[in-house]
Amino acid sequence: MIDYTTLKHQADGTPTWDAFLGIILKVAVERQNWQSSELIQRTLEEANLPQSMLQMRYPQKSHDLVMRNRVSFALSDLAISGLLDRPKRGLYLPTSRGQELSKEYGINITRTLIHNEPAYKKYKQEKSNQKKNRQKQENKDLAESQIKEWFNQQNEKTQDELLNHLVKMNPYKFENLMVQLLSVMGYKGDEGQALVTQKSNDHGIDGIINQDPLGLQKVYIQVKRYAPDNSVQMPEITAFSGSIKLKHADRGVFITTSTFTQGAINAARDLNITLVNGEMLTNLMIQYQVGVEAKEHYMTYRIDGNIF
Repeated sequence: MIDYTTLKHQADGTPTWDAFLGIILKVAVERQNWQSSELIQRTLEEANLPQSMLQMRYPQKSHDLVMRNRVSFALSDLAISGLLDRPKRGLYLPTSRGQELSKEYGINITRTLIHNEPAYKKYKQEKSNQKKNRQKQENKDLAESQIKEWFNQQNEKTQDELLNHLVKMNPYKFENLMVQLLSVMGYKGDEGQALVTQKSNDHGIDGIINQDPLGLQKVYIQVKRYAPDNSVQMPEITAFSGSIKLKHADRGVFITTSTFTQGAINAARDLNITLVNGEMLTNLMIQYQVGVEAKEHYMTYRIDGNIF
């Protein structure tokens, strides 16, 4: 069974919709044909969620179950990306590409990964063309939930643009930016120091964070500017671990603009190395406003019931 607390989650601790992507594929390859309701139910069982989460409902009129809704959303994206086939309404079966990714990444399949699949890009292009061909759009009042969804979409768009810039960035500037990010996140403490190593003698270490003024506690950093389809493999993790041990240290942070294979993830867990993939990286950069700046601020208001 999966430990649901290790999945990507929202502030309230509930798994996000894309946390279910890899789990759905893992379940789907167990057999050839699935009814959508069966596949959703089996995915929720595999995620091993507590009953309190399984029973959560949206406050709107529909009162839909939150977790089932998120799995359904992930299921739709997997089909759009060509990882699941829908021969007819309500029926799903894994494609050869879906089986391939499930084998390589296990449950660690990210939104970024599937959104780079050709089928998904084609779908987005078609949607974009439809939007451009529309001559008129009705002005509608946006409900609060729709406004939130719009902001989420803008953030996702910014994440994609940010990732493209990071991949093309000057290597040394990229290393400096990553050290800056970890500093802003509080890794170096109040009086610590963060620095980028010299290329001539880095031994696989790209950055160092001294967490105290005397440098008694250090965090070592390695970064890789990889394209989304170039995953970090297990040997790179073990090599980084060896470099850390040469420094007589026991902790490190490995950052990549791409993803990690399941073997790399397993190795990092055993070697006390924290992994940050491209999706997590861009999310953190937006959250801590590193490499981005606020474009606009919007505020909504409600009547103060304590006055009226």
